[in-house]
Amino acid sequence: MTTAAVPRVVESHVVGDYLVATAERLGLGSDAAVVRAVAANACGTRLHPLWPDGRRATMLTLSGFPLEVSVTGGRGEVIPALRYVTEMATDRTEFATRAAAQLASLPDLVARLPHGDAAVADLLRSFVATVYPDPEAVSRRHRFVTWTGITHRATLPCHAAHLKVYANLRAVPGAVDRLCREWPGFAGLATVPADQKFVGPVAAALEVDAAGALTHKIYLATRYNDPAVPGELVRYLGDPAAEILAEYARCGVDTDLVRQYNIVLCRAFRDGVGSMTLYLLAKRRTDATEPVRVLAARHHGSTAAVDALADAAVSSGAEWFYSGVGLGFSPVDGIDRLNVYGTPLWFSRLAPPGRARGGR
Repeated sequence: MTTAAVPRVVESHVVGDYLVATAERLGLGSDAAVVRAVAANACGTRLHPLWPDGRRATMLTLSGFPLEVSVTGGRGEVIPALRYVTEMATDRTEFATRAAAQLASLPDLVARLPHGDAAVADLLRSFVATVYPDPEAVSRRHRFVTWTGITHRATLPCHAAHLKVYANLRAVPGAVDRLCREWPGFAGLATVPADQKFVGPVAAALEVDAAGALTHKIYLATRYNDPAVPGELVRYLGDPAAEILAEYARCGVDTDLVRQYNIVLCRAFRDGVGSMTLYLLAKRRTDATEPVRVLAARHHGSTAAVDALADAAVSSGAEWFYSGVGLGFSPVDGIDRLNVYGTPLWFSRLAPPGRARGGR
């Protein structure tokens, strides 16, 4: 991205068209009208990347554009699904007014699930209220309020398959303890050793699937650009972290991870089973394209799905930026999935057409 190329405000129907194009390339067979309607519910009328003072309007992406799209798979196969995370009302600079708009969108989004009802919407609102008991008291300097995650699957062409709500654990003191105390599914997910200074909890998410089952997630981010971080993660997490980091190295990721990537850990709990994912999120000058393609070839069986993300962006008049990867580990299967993330960006002054590259 050059200094002359500024991400522009985009109408939600443009994003809807991009998501439909991506779903078609992934062969999902999704109802295009449903994909567009869900995107409009989740994104709002317009997606604003920047505030009037030039600061990015969301912490979701480095560019400030409130959309990150991903594909997933593992063991040589792609899961036929389109996933994205967005944040609506990013033009609103006050924490409480943004929170109100985002919470107001939940009933319509929940209704897009096969078994979504008022009880599910109330559950998600209660989760957010646990993290932010008084949104009016939260400083506007916190630009991460809630993010909304949507998944479309080939098996549910006329519905959303998953709905996830993320919340910021750093905006209100005591949020982690309060969440773990009041929601047993989160208990233990944020725990770090008393002497561990390199990693700490930054976000939580509650996910509802098509059957109404819940997944609880805590995200922990590394705090320092210190070469010791990977070793500390291995000391903290043991063999799972060692295996994931070794796999990243085999796929060409720079061994000096902290120079190129921000490292984020997700611990998840569902149906009594825990799992973890270790993400590498590209820093501003990092082009993740080559590692993405190598990882996809190894874990998805081909680069077809990650190419679909980029090709759909170019066909929609956008540039594509790979923003990160995540390798997942389960106690039974070991490394069993690869998530690949990226963002389409529409610029006020476009670079030459047909480009898809790394960074965010």
